[in-house]
Amino acid sequence: MSTIRMWTLVSGLTFVWIMASGCVSRDDYLREKFARNKAVERAETLERDLADERSRAMAMESELASLRRELGSKSALSDTLKSENDRLAMFNTKLQGQVDDFASKPIGDIQVVEVKLPVELDRALKSFTSQYPDEVEYDAQRGAVRWKSDLTFAKGSDEVRPDAIPSLNAFAEIVQSAAASQFEVIVVGHTDNLRIGPVTGRKHPTNWHLSVHRSIAVKDALARAGVPNERLGVMGYGEHRPAVPNPSRGGAEANRRVEIFLVSSRDQIPDQATAMTSG
Repeated sequence: MSTIRMWTLVSGLTFVWIMASGCVSRDDYLREKFARNKAVERAETLERDLADERSRAMAMESELASLRRELGSKSALSDTLKSENDRLAMFNTKLQGQVDDFASKPIGDIQVVEVKLPVELDRALKSFTSQYPDEVEYDAQRGAVRWKSDLTFAKGSDEVRPDAIPSLNAFAEIVQSAAASQFEVIVVGHTDNLRIGPVTGRKHPTNWHLSVHRSIAVKDALARAGVPNERLGVMGYGEHRPAVPNPSRGGAEANRRVEIFLVSSRDQIPDQATAMTSG
């Protein structure tokens, strides 16, 4: 039986007893009734408080269970991370051992690979460049001849200037000589870093296009001079292989160039390791 029901029964029995005995005054009866009502209200309040406390206790138990599950998950994750750290530490130790072992071994002599042109061909190229000193440069170490683009082409153009034709024809004669018969002829175009203007851009959208188109123009000039097309190749690097740093305003003249490499037919086409890097 609940507390409220118990107090109600007690109040009812007391009221009956008082009325039956007739031994108390009306004021005493009212005081007793007021006290009973207060007692009933107090009991109801206590019951509500008890119910609230039970609800809070259940909520706390649920939260505690959730925290215990979360703690279990984090503990498992911590174990996994520790295992992974141990594995990485073992791998690092093994790798460091390999590095130390490699560092302890002698590297040996470093060899610099150079293009070795036949003596007769090398002599002919040196004589050729001495005839056109303002237009052509010769790099004997790399087997390359360089034409300055400003003297070979008008600005933004891929048409070979008439003034450059004599030197290209003279070079074609050397290429067709017996001394050069075993060499391929690779034409490589370069530009500075100036942006292509709207007029030039109609035919050459980027410096890549301009450098390749100029290489093709030089190749065509050599072909017209008698060099077989099967011995000719073209490449273009745009502004990405400068011979010297470009200034902040205006491109460097040395970077506007066309290089021609003589490559043995047994070798590969030259890459960046064999490109000319100095003026």
